Amino acid sequence: MESYLQYQGNKFIERFDANSFLYITKAADYFDLARQYGKGSLVNAFSRCAAKFLVVSYTSDWLYPTYQSKEMVQAMKKSHLDVSFVEIDAQWGHDAFLLPNKHLDNLISGFLKGVAHES
Repeated sequence: MESYLQYQGNKFIERFDANSFLYITKAADYFDLARQYGKGSLVNAFSRCAAKFLVVSYTSDWLYPTYQSKEMVQAMKKSHLDVSFVEIDAQWGHDAFLLPNKHLDNLISGFLKGVAHES
């Protein structure tokens, strides 16, 4: 795990200014969808959406834990949106989405094909 983190860290600093990571993490930490777009309610925040959603969560993601994804899915359903949810068992934490995953590839591919077919 240590070598993986070192490798990802080196890749990151080659592509971004050092301060960009600070701004990105600060924006992610302080952003509140319900407050910003829903007057305190996730249902209100999603009520203006017309898109279809695929929400994918990882069991070991501590930055965006599954319970938060499920809260969004519930709000989307209350807003009568077409939403699918999948939780993928993974041991690599938040960076699990960066690693090759055939299951994730198939989920996204199937979702996009379905959306494209309806267009």
